[in-house]
Amino acid sequence: RSPSDLSHRYRSRRDRTVSDVSPSGASFGDVVVAPRETYAAGQRVTVVFVGAHPGNELHRGGTYLEVQRREVEGWRTIRDDGDWETRFVWKRAHKGESEVTISWDIPQDVTGGWYRIRYHGETKGDCGVLHTFTGNSPQFDVSAHPA
Repeated sequence: RSPSDLSHRYRSRRDRTVSDVSPSGASFGDVVVAPRETYAAGQRVTVVFVGAHPGNELHRGGTYLEVQRREVEGWRTIRDDGDWETRFVWKRAHKGESEVTISWDIPQDVTGGWYRIRYHGETKGDCGVLHTFTGNSPQFDVSAHPA
């Protein structure tokens, strides 16, 4: 006996999510919960952004987040979502609205300086068209000495 043809049940990944909506007065990538002004080695930085469903674009070969350190030449990425010290958590806040929480466990051997968290996402509108956006946290100072 041949297996049943279930191809009529298949939906593409983009068809599985509802359209993304930002809260009134906010834009995708806006910071909802900002980091503190200062941190020390061994502490956790947490930032919450106005987000979008991560299944809109899977970022294969890319990243949803970056931890960046300010250097003379500009911002340099030192961690992304492939590192054990980072976490990316998506949740549906209200119908169509999402929040993304990004955290970074600061390693004991961190280089002191100014840092920020970046979030990369794609929104899906009513017609299924994707729009790319990026959000940046306010910068924060990290001390290389444990708290």
